[in-house]
Amino acid sequence: MAGLRGSTAWLMAAKQSAKGTVATPAVATTYKNPFSGGNIAPVRETDNLAETDSSRDRGTTYVTTSGVEGTPEFYVRDASMGFWLFATLGANAPTGTAPNYTHVITPASTIPYISTWRNIADTLWEQYRDCKVSSLAISAEAGAPLSATANINGLQATRLTADPSLAPVIPLASSQVYNYNDAAVTLGGGATALVRSFELTIENNVSRQQTDDVVPYDVVEGTREVSLGFDLIFESLTEYNKFHYGGAAGTTISPTIFTTSANFVFSLGVNNSIAFDLPSIAYEEFPVEADPGGDPITASVRAVAQRGASPVVTATVKNQTASY
Repeated sequence: MAGLRGSTAWLMAAKQSAKGTVATPAVATTYKNPFSGGNIAPVRETDNLAETDSSRDRGTTYVTTSGVEGTPEFYVRDASMGFWLFATLGANAPTGTAPNYTHVITPASTIPYISTWRNIADTLWEQYRDCKVSSLAISAEAGAPLSATANINGLQATRLTADPSLAPVIPLASSQVYNYNDAAVTLGGGATALVRSFELTIENNVSRQQTDDVVPYDVVEGTREVSLGFDLIFESLTEYNKFHYGGAAGTTISPTIFTTSANFVFSLGVNNSIAFDLPSIAYEEFPVEADPGGDPITASVRAVAQRGASPVVTATVKNQTASY
């Protein structure tokens, strides 16, 4: 008998109404993505007894804890990406009328519990209850499709005996994938064509809390961190000066942190787009290095969002989904 084919696989997710209540798959609120990499699976940690006796053999094994962990990867499509951004940030304010909607997704004090499912080879189906998104990274290089990696942490896995996406039938995401060629970039309030990559990471630092059961009691979010990375063609000193010298025309090392803004908009048309607005970022790395080969200089810039009056990051998604 031949082995099962690994390319037959998908990840499905939906918001739970409350902790402990597995979401019921529904066409309008459940999102099913092909994997482009990564995985999600049950985890079960073990240890060994250590005690004095006459044997040299290792002690008996016991289970310490269990849960769900994984970092599934998938391409960015606006319907499902809106869901994952909401699951990561926590607040969504939708407007519009059918068929076109705008979702303004912002950080909240808590993030929702979600249920996730995976299918491997149309043979292994698993359901994961009480999950939270520990981090979400969205990235692309020049000319390449946008990709998302969701780090998921959950409480309990259940193996299913039938495909959970068939009643009702949840379609596999197949709409157009966003590409970095669809980007428009603004730095410090000015449009620029010098940025050739994008990497946004939203980190929730989710951890499991275990008490009196092998199944942990809860998953809780910790400190939120938002970081931005991009490769910038080094054509002028403007952004470099902001990092080292406190301003676009500075010449003296500054003892203060210079902050600026960044905005990335990926558009497939007036009613389909994904935008990321960071009103205040501080550069942490701005390397400018010589190249003996004579290639043009590209600086791999890294920045972190700064706490302020505005949300540290706002994601605005235009699509044909009413709510999450």
